[in-house]
Amino acid sequence: MNIYYELYKLKYKIPKNTYLTILGQLKAGDFKGASKGIERIKKRLGGTENGNQQI
Repeated sequence: MNIYYELYKLKYKIPKNTYLTILGQLKAGDFKGASKGIERIKKRLGGTENGNQQI
């Protein structure tokens, strides 16, 4: 799946600064770091109902 699309799906479930940090990583070309960050966020949100956990 496109990494930008995955980040967009998480946009309203994560803090704004986290979203902007990962977006900045993608723009800088650090796809590995951004992917790792998205996976960590998805793992953290995955244990709650509908993924609506406050971070």
